[in-house]
Amino acid sequence: MSVKIVPYRIRFARPEDIPSIIELMRPYNMHHIPSPEMGALDYKYFIVAEQNGRLAGAAGYTFVSADVGKTTLMAVNPEYVGHGLGMELQTRRMQILRSLGCSKIITNADRPHTIAWYKRHFGYREIGRLPKIHSFGLDDVHEWTTLEADLTGVPFAPPKRDKLLINAALTGMKHKKNDNPHLPVTPAEIARAALEAAELGAAIVHLHARDACGEPTPDPSIYADIIGRIREKNTSLIICVTSSGRNWQELEKRSAVLGLPDDLKPDMVSLTLGSMNFPTQASVNPPEVIQALARGMLERKIKPELEVFEAGMIDYAKYLIRKGWLVQPAYFNLILGSLGTMNASGSHLDYLVSQLPAFSTWAASGVGRSHGLVRELAAGMGGGIRTGLEDCLYLDMEKQTPASNRDLIRQALETAVSKGREIATPAEVRQWLELENR
Repeated sequence: MSVKIVPYRIRFARPEDIPSIIELMRPYNMHHIPSPEMGALDYKYFIVAEQNGRLAGAAGYTFVSADVGKTTLMAVNPEYVGHGLGMELQTRRMQILRSLGCSKIITNADRPHTIAWYKRHFGYREIGRLPKIHSFGLDDVHEWTTLEADLTGVPFAPPKRDKLLINAALTGMKHKKNDNPHLPVTPAEIARAALEAAELGAAIVHLHARDACGEPTPDPSIYADIIGRIREKNTSLIICVTSSGRNWQELEKRSAVLGLPDDLKPDMVSLTLGSMNFPTQASVNPPEVIQALARGMLERKIKPELEVFEAGMIDYAKYLIRKGWLVQPAYFNLILGSLGTMNASGSHLDYLVSQLPAFSTWAASGVGRSHGLVRELAAGMGGGIRTGLEDCLYLDMEKQTPASNRDLIRQALETAVSKGREIATPAEVRQWLELENR
């Protein structure tokens, strides 16, 4: 199947795209939304082709079950027909559905040439007829032809980027100044460390707040203080804060930061996708809490930073996507090497990446002794690097030479050079993740 290269950017749809998508559908007489057959148009399950700020095409999909996907609407602006754009949109949504666990795809059509197109190019077969209960499509055809195709052989490459993303996890919840004197704990220290990380090349900073005694806290006022200090001097840096269940499980505490005003709202909030044991304590993440946090982030237009310690957590992310509580494109932190979770190896990282939803962005980190290994592996696989004192305290584990966040970021930069990869800017990562500019 050959697809002509076209100068379009194909991306996941946004809420503001809905009017333009409906306009695209009008020439095809498929704009009756909502309808008994189509229901409401849900941007979370649409991809669009954009050229110079204008939508040239759009394609929707949904889920019949955990392993069966379904196409909804697709249209190409008549001005752009003949450039292979429809082929590309259909290929992309098949890849998306396959990567989310679907083994079959169903499509309903009433136009003979459309039915033939799906059969010829994508291996569909007819499996039945569906009576129309609403008048759109061809007026003289009163049934939809139901088509089905196998998705198990649809290839999709593991997510790779030419440029390397650096995510700086500066503080964490576990370590104290006694463990490493370079650890930032006050709002001023954390903000200063974040700004320095940005100057060195970090696109994302992953932050944990500390109270006046240096203990972890979910207090939104302290996060507001930190974020305000950063944004006063740098508005492009992507700020992520934690909603971890490591030190507290109450939803009220973990979601408190979601209520910050828009000017102090973080760009991202971490979302751990399951419960697990750390060396000395458990991180408890019940399904109802994960779901509530995901819905809260969706409501506030905050991108989840999906934290993965085991392969099953990726499956849970796919479940959240199918439910509509998590909007693509997704971002994943793959964290290996902590006792009680997936250990650090090339085979484990390779497997995790192979399971990610298509067109995701990811970074990886190794905890403690595995930090350098995972850094090298991730950079060589086209992923990003998460680094910082949260994950590794030492430059030399044997001598226990204290590292600084600056030292660890410089190691990531050296790794990028050795792999021949340029560093991604915050603006570029914002585009990858569909984050608004500030």
